[in-house]
Amino acid sequence: MPTARHIGYRNGEPPLVRIHSHLRGGGLASVPVDLTPLLPQVRDNLSQGLALLEGVRLVVCLGNRAQITLLMATRARILGAATTAAEGLAQVRRHRPALLLVSDRLEEGCGMDLVVQVKARQPKVRTLLVVSQEHCLARIDAALQAGCDGIVAESRLLLGSGVQALHAVLSGEMYLDRSLVGALRMPKGAVGGGQERLSARERQVLARVVQGLSNHEIAGELMVSVDTVKTHVRNVLLKLRARGRIQAVVIGLKLGLVDWPKP
Repeated sequence: MPTARHIGYRNGEPPLVRIHSHLRGGGLASVPVDLTPLLPQVRDNLSQGLALLEGVRLVVCLGNRAQITLLMATRARILGAATTAAEGLAQVRRHRPALLLVSDRLEEGCGMDLVVQVKARQPKVRTLLVVSQEHCLARIDAALQAGCDGIVAESRLLLGSGVQALHAVLSGEMYLDRSLVGALRMPKGAVGGGQERLSARERQVLARVVQGLSNHEIAGELMVSVDTVKTHVRNVLLKLRARGRIQAVVIGLKLGLVDWPKP
């Protein structure tokens, strides 16, 4: 059973990027209405998720009080719980948790806005946003731009995406559901000339960033030095006008510079 790893950069490198779509098609239509046949899988995923949270300093801010009640009945180390954005921010300030678990729908306020406020005030707090309103692209984009560490669709939470998202975020990586990639706006000037500007080697590096490989792992695969990989990554960010690895990945996927990672 997986356990939570150290929260932070691995080997001093930037957070890795994980983009997942373990369900065919990646959309709401892919999620079965009757979950009865999947109950064993759901139970196993729930057990793994709780194991990952064990010992993690956690603040939860969810619009569903029943979900909070269920979480508080587990062994998760919940320091504070809230149902509004204002109280959620107050709990984060008070407890300085390692992880904020927040839903987009709250009783008052908006989960995406809470992520933006938390990242502006306490950027070291890891944030995992559970999204049920996948059409609210502007606010999802704002959370991404603010540095949200993970965004997972609620419809796929118990079918594996929740465990994958927790594992990535608690490992110092970034997680983004494939169905939510469209939330990230393209920077001005990125559309149109990006394909010509990236060299073949830079595309190879970007493709491996999409797969979630670290600079050291990319260097090993391409048989070059880590410093060379870092140079290629910097060039990719500059040429795509991306603010970071996750934005470069989304731009690269939208422009067709790299392929989707295999599920």
